[in-house]
Amino acid sequence: MAVLRSNGSIALRRLSSLWLRSGMGVVENRSVVESSQWSGEGLSCAGLNRVGRRCEGIHSDASGGLDHYKVAVVGAGPAGLAVVSTLLDHGCTSILWIDPRFNSGRLSSYTEVPSNTKVKLFQQFVTTSPTLNRFASQALEHYNGQDPDRGCSLSLAVRMVKTLTDCIRQQDVNRVRCSENVVKELSFLDGKWHIDSGEVVDQVYLVTGSMPSKYDTQSGVEDIHLDLALKPSSLAGLVSECDTVGVVGSSHSAMLALRNLVDCKVQPKKIINFYRSPLLYAQYMDNWILYDNTGLKGEVAEWAVKEVDTGNLEDKGIVTRVCVKGLTLDEQIAHWQRCTKLIQAVGFCRNVLPKITVIGQELVDVKYDPLNGRIADGLFGYGIAFPEQTTDPYGNRELAVGLWKFMRYARATIPTHFSHLL
Repeated sequence: MAVLRSNGSIALRRLSSLWLRSGMGVVENRSVVESSQWSGEGLSCAGLNRVGRRCEGIHSDASGGLDHYKVAVVGAGPAGLAVVSTLLDHGCTSILWIDPRFNSGRLSSYTEVPSNTKVKLFQQFVTTSPTLNRFASQALEHYNGQDPDRGCSLSLAVRMVKTLTDCIRQQDVNRVRCSENVVKELSFLDGKWHIDSGEVVDQVYLVTGSMPSKYDTQSGVEDIHLDLALKPSSLAGLVSECDTVGVVGSSHSAMLALRNLVDCKVQPKKIINFYRSPLLYAQYMDNWILYDNTGLKGEVAEWAVKEVDTGNLEDKGIVTRVCVKGLTLDEQIAHWQRCTKLIQAVGFCRNVLPKITVIGQELVDVKYDPLNGRIADGLFGYGIAFPEQTTDPYGNRELAVGLWKFMRYARATIPTHFSHLL
């Protein structure tokens, strides 16, 4: 599933979305940058399982002077947590878990974002795993009183993931070694994966996350980072009453950014929404959801139906919507130059991956099997950077992103990868 070359740089693959599949072109980020991390709430880190010591029960290859583990999991966001808990549930007692912060991944950037996932699915993320269910009373206490069939603030999910991560670090030190580190290189030699920090493992799970995509427009228009546009407390300090602010896209993130601008205590002079496709809404069918991963859900969907699709915001002169379907990227940039500031909500692309070599040859443009996560022998990808491909009863294919979806996918596939190592 991987393309081998002896030399080359790491290319980021954009996750599919209606916007990005429409032919606007792909922007590659070829610079080696480290993923952003953020703070989150949870238990104190005092006494946690940290880098630099071997844990009882975790195998060490004394003859070679190297730490040897059955599995390495790179990334400690929600999907990384799902992978680690699934491995523990299926009897793995030798796990190296690597992340710079162990702070719930990019999820903790979105504490002011309303979820498009129902509360009961966050609860199910915990209770479906025996490992995580041990800590359910702590992890789920913030959901007490929440309607299980409605969404909630993602701040609750951040607390949940951080609490569960800290509990594993405290309670499972004999099975999981946590290394606060950034993996820069992975090399496959003699049937094992070698990590640049010196460890040797039988299998590696890359759960390294993604970042908002952005077109390098060279237009002179100031960009407002999507993460900040989704945070009302930050957005107010980034716009002025003299600004014309454009929002590019018609996704859940685009509509949330649009709503935040409309409700901002500092009201821009003008707000323009540039879109290629009409708004798409998730439709609840019998035991499944049409447009589950591409359609609007929750309170953002309710707002969009009332304010955007009805033309209410346009009638009031608050928002101007401009359809750019069929235009080239250069033609769209010409439209964007009407703005002083621009928010791009056009999907996500992978964080930069470690350099990966197999018997001396570098993997460039890393590909994976979206039905089981396989990248190469003993190397697998999960989470938003390597999402599961699903097919609904109507034959529509989507990439499944969300906490419960990450857990469901991990539990369906990881046992088949790992069973021969037990």
